[in-house]
Amino acid sequence: MDEKMGTEMASKYLSKNQAIGDKISEKAKHYVDLFFQSMELDKMKDMAYMELEENEKEEVERLIIKAFESSLPAYLPVSEVSQILGVSTQMVRRYCSEGKIKAKQRLGETGQWLIPTEQFISKPEFTKYLKRKEINREKSIRAAEIILQMIDEDEEDR
Repeated sequence: MDEKMGTEMASKYLSKNQAIGDKISEKAKHYVDLFFQSMELDKMKDMAYMELEENEKEEVERLIIKAFESSLPAYLPVSEVSQILGVSTQMVRRYCSEGKIKAKQRLGETGQWLIPTEQFISKPEFTKYLKRKEINREKSIRAAEIILQMIDEDEEDR
């Protein structure tokens, strides 16, 4: 998809809403435009991944690992793997025990699963997972900043 296609999609959406009387700021228009472009890019990325040969997928994995190696955890918890794969946590545990997912248990057969991150890096769903994690991180930072500001204001009032 080129920028023109995303802009056309956004324009159709925006003109439809303006027809019913919504006033839309330039910043909002720009965001909607980027949103549609992002959706189209995600589709294109997914299609490109499906066209890769197995050795090419391994190349992609190596390149992504190098790019993110300092910020990625070595292991993912079951709950996060379930989000990436779109299955329940119980299903992830079953996949681990059946060997469908590379994993080992921390305390023999009774401990938590240690699931290496690297096996999911080249999957298109992993990018979506990283985006969600970044959004949650930013929200947590904003919440912490608000709490600190409230504490500072409270201390000033004393």
